[in-house]
Amino acid sequence: MRKIIVLIVLVSFVGVFASSCRVMKREPRVVKVPETMEETGTVEKEAENFYKEGNYTYAVQNIKALLEKEPDNPKYWNQMGSAYAQMNEFNYAIYSFEQAIKRNPRDVKAMYNLSVVLSEQGDTEKSLKTLKKALEIEPQNALLQASLGNVLIDRQNYDTAGKIYENIVKAEPNFDVAHYNLGVINFMKRDLDAAQQNYVNTLRINPRDNDARQNLSAIYIIKGMFKEAVEQLQYIIKSNVKDDTVLSNAYFNMGIARLRLGRYKEALSAFEMTISIEPWDMAAYVNAAIICEELGLKDKAIKYWTRYDRLLPVNK
Repeated sequence: MRKIIVLIVLVSFVGVFASSCRVMKREPRVVKVPETMEETGTVEKEAENFYKEGNYTYAVQNIKALLEKEPDNPKYWNQMGSAYAQMNEFNYAIYSFEQAIKRNPRDVKAMYNLSVVLSEQGDTEKSLKTLKKALEIEPQNALLQASLGNVLIDRQNYDTAGKIYENIVKAEPNFDVAHYNLGVINFMKRDLDAAQQNYVNTLRINPRDNDARQNLSAIYIIKGMFKEAVEQLQYIIKSNVKDDTVLSNAYFNMGIARLRLGRYKEALSAFEMTISIEPWDMAAYVNAAIICEELGLKDKAIKYWTRYDRLLPVNK
């Protein structure tokens, strides 16, 4: 399920995610509390750069210095919460966002960020309450509405979540996340035709969305549209996916689709690729063994059955 977990950070922090972290020095680092506007600007800029680089510890140290000077500045508290969230220090993140809201009860960005962290921590009830307060301030905010829909999906309230996403799509037809999550809801309600259309819409807006393409291929397989499934899966495989989970799932589903089309050798090759990526995939071993038996590859079938038995000895 697609989750909107991007934290909104004020000023030029917005939408910045670093994939690596700077090696931290061991000696203590002291950030001087700024006294002039020029010094404040310098410390703010340093915090921004540290955040962009993924050096969230240094970013926090700079923001703490800024808060020493302006303890009631909600912008700094929001930035502090975002940095802590990136460090998986969720309790500190929650506290920081709450402090931002305390100082500015109409701080919708802080409310959104708080709801995201609460939802990720499993506190969907408090997350829902926070989002509803934010929507009272900005009822047409599509990001808030989508986040509310995510929480409702987590709570398995598919009907209400579906209505929310339908309203979002009407207001913003090119909001791909809304189409994607509508597809999730449709699938959970076993409305495969509607789910298929929503994933098609997602890919029309964002052709690189391999999650949507994977889900669409699964629906095609369920509906017996095996050639269409193969086409989608080939696109995923050729796109040089770096995520092993996505890639192994694509090869596994490719094996299923090829098998249903009677292309046993191609199906076997797909399951073998699955095994090479994910050596613990027991279903791939079973399918590979059965196909080998069908093709008369007795020794190969025994090899796959043996590997399967080693993974799950109780099957002996």
